[in-house]
Amino acid sequence: MLFQDRINAAFNEENARRKAEGLPRLSKTDLWKAAGLTSAAATHWFHGGNAADMATCMKIAPLLRVRGQWLFDETGPEHEITDDGGNEDHAPIRLVDAKASAGKGQLVFSDDASKVLMFRRDWLAKNDAKPETTLAFEVNGNSMVDLHIIDGSVVLANRKKTEPVSKRVYVVWIDGKLYVKQLVKKDGMWWARSHNAAEADDYPDILIQDLDDRIVGRAFWCGFGL
Repeated sequence: MLFQDRINAAFNEENARRKAEGLPRLSKTDLWKAAGLTSAAATHWFHGGNAADMATCMKIAPLLRVRGQWLFDETGPEHEITDDGGNEDHAPIRLVDAKASAGKGQLVFSDDASKVLMFRRDWLAKNDAKPETTLAFEVNGNSMVDLHIIDGSVVLANRKKTEPVSKRVYVVWIDGKLYVKQLVKKDGMWWARSHNAAEADDYPDILIQDLDDRIVGRAFWCGFGL
């Protein structure tokens, strides 16, 4: 990748982030002023006339939210690596191994690095979630299809939100296994409800006698492949 490609990619990515957050656009003027150069210099960067030197890259990289070394010669990662294995923009979310967790009463996370999902930190914050208290759970079965939670989809759950709220969706322990269910309170009792009208007889409501420690977290996102 040429310097022209790197700076254009970083510039567009940063402005996409700013637009999503309702922030002012980053301009090329911001860059050449930060570098202490002229507007002509910035024009050459974006159109391939000249590449910026290392000192200049270190000055403008913070505005682009990339590493100066990467911007200069593509050495190393584009973004700073954080302690949790992500970077300043994206956080890793671990996937629960439902089969390994079954019968143990405790969560077992997958050791497969390919099953670590990356989500934007600012998006998680908007959903009142933190990376360290968010888990990913792969859905197995069709019991929740009417809520668009289909077989093979992945649900994110906030482990800090374990207080039951009727008609909200949670990851819960039922008979030693993990499920994604809607919790419904009827006549003072809590029930785990499925949503599949076409196969309703196969998925009756399940009475939960003691809800303490059954709730793993409240689901707040679901994604699946097309």
